[in-house]
Amino acid sequence: MRVIGFYSGPRQVQTDWGWDAAAEQDWDPAAGLGPEQLADLERDYQEQMDRRRGSSEPPRDKWITPLLDWQSISGAFDPDQSRTEESMADEALTNKEESREALAFAGRLVAIPLITGALISRAITEPVLSFSLQNNPNAFAMTGRQKIEGASAVHLEETRVKMMMAIGQAPPLDDESMLRHLHEYALEVQEEERQHNEANLMTAVSDSISAMVFFLLFVRDTQGRAAIFNTLGRLFEGLSDIAKAVMIILIADTLLGYHSEEGWTGFLDLFLGHYGIEVEEENILLFVGIVPIAIDVWFKYWIFIGLNKISPGAVVTIKQLDRH
Repeated sequence: MRVIGFYSGPRQVQTDWGWDAAAEQDWDPAAGLGPEQLADLERDYQEQMDRRRGSSEPPRDKWITPLLDWQSISGAFDPDQSRTEESMADEALTNKEESREALAFAGRLVAIPLITGALISRAITEPVLSFSLQNNPNAFAMTGRQKIEGASAVHLEETRVKMMMAIGQAPPLDDESMLRHLHEYALEVQEEERQHNEANLMTAVSDSISAMVFFLLFVRDTQGRAAIFNTLGRLFEGLSDIAKAVMIILIADTLLGYHSEEGWTGFLDLFLGHYGIEVEEENILLFVGIVPIAIDVWFKYWIFIGLNKISPGAVVTIKQLDRH
């Protein structure tokens, strides 16, 4: 059987043997259904409509909604220009206030931990360290590396004095006087290193307290933290795809590029030297060989998962730039 067409009038069906006379009647979709079956169909339809109205999921065929819903049309194409300008002005004012709140919260995140760490280290740590030094003169003794460096400094001082004696700019000294001078110089080096160790310990305590205060301030779900995230997201979304790609490539090459090994080594030397921590070179090389690789894996995962959702154009631009 092959259906030719249908319209609002009687249904006409053509078969291989001609027109079906019995089909020339008004087609009723409810034909053959009893009252109970019709009631069940109507009840099911009403339940589906009620469930869809109470659900938060978008309606099916959402693309056709503006053609059928006047509110959607008026929302998308608002003819009132003054109302549109007022809405844009309100949005700009809201973004401005949010940016100010983000800057204020960022200032508090920097100032409060630093001030708290400095005050606590001065009020508590310094008296404790002074008391420890009075009871134990070797509380901040020189480490093995400091002793080697001190010996090099004493040897250089001896060479300097002999050079001054040779050119006549210093009086000649016998062996006993030279040993006495070098002994005094070594005591000065020892005191400088002791003070340096004490300062390193105070710095470690102060920075630890500042880090704890910073973490406690940042981990709280406040409006300031939300303002920072919204402001950073708005600034990132405001960039073009090329700017996003260039910024991401710059950060990636700085942390994970061909010359990043020297950068990581220098950073670790400065960071550990700031606290007076002595680490073997093998441990530094092991750290540099593991941590950048882990960051690289996480970075690629974020680009594949997160950046594809935020800005697919930036991902395409990154791929194009990597080819060249």
